[in-house]
Amino acid sequence: MDRVVLHYRPGSALRLSALLQQTQRLLEPMALRPPPAFQPWFPCSSAHRRPIRPAKLPPRIGPPGGALTETKPGPMEDALGRIQPAAPGTGPGTEREVPVVRRSWSISRQSGVQLQSRMSLSRRLHRLVSLHQLHLRQRAKWVITQQNCSDLEEAWRCLIRCLSRSGLPTCNANIQRERAEIWVFCDVLHCEQVGRHLKDELRLAGRIHLVVHRLGNIFSM
Repeated sequence: MDRVVLHYRPGSALRLSALLQQTQRLLEPMALRPPPAFQPWFPCSSAHRRPIRPAKLPPRIGPPGGALTETKPGPMEDALGRIQPAAPGTGPGTEREVPVVRRSWSISRQSGVQLQSRMSLSRRLHRLVSLHQLHLRQRAKWVITQQNCSDLEEAWRCLIRCLSRSGLPTCNANIQRERAEIWVFCDVLHCEQVGRHLKDELRLAGRIHLVVHRLGNIFSM
């Protein structure tokens, strides 16, 4: 620092002298202390003294009320939802069997034929959308049951082919085999168009129901 300018109010010489002394003390270089040398908390060079470790091993969490068992892989599903046999020697264990949830997803590609972007809701559905204050881009699902088709697996395979060739863009489907249902998800804006396409493409009988989260069944066709 080359020069310091000190501004003060004119007054007694004693006050000016004290102010100069205080400024000089503030400008004195700070004392530099070298940092202490690093010392590990345990001696590294000693081979017989190791770092402190717990006396007991950590507990292992197993199934409630039973001994620890090794989970073995079960059968797998292919793209069409068919069960494939497991590899030899990898079957379910004898002590505890893991239930296999037979569930499959199918998602359509975004290329190909696009759904109509204009709002084409019927008067009845438009009234329900206004009543429940639904957003047009909110997701809803069509539920297909065994009452709508004689063979649910055949309907699922036909739906996969339809989604693969982008027949229903922006839609995705899920088969719930434990419920014997097929769920087809779409936007509220396109739900009527998707529902008509499902009934024509899958040749569904009866009425299919449109379900919205937390509202349940709100529409059918």
